[in-house]
Amino acid sequence: MALTKRTYALPTEVLTPFEQAVSAGKRSALIAGLLGEWLEEQRREQLRREIIEGCREMADVMLEVEREFRPLDEEVWRALGDGP
Repeated sequence: MALTKRTYALPTEVLTPFEQAVSAGKRSALIAGLLGEWLEEQRREQLRREIIEGCREMADVMLEVEREFRPLDEEVWRALGDGP
């Protein structure tokens, strides 16, 4: 994995305890892991929104399909002498 150095400004009240808690040799790896987790969470949330939107868009189509096949379902149940 290629490493790229960047400069970001962080609030002192966040940076100071971070530097006290994490040794210098582990900070980049920890930040990379946290950013990776955050990015994965963002990706999953976007996918969740897209799935929900797709389901909403398909709801009318599925209702129409159900309306088309409902009479066939009822005919089968009648032929079997049983109810759904």
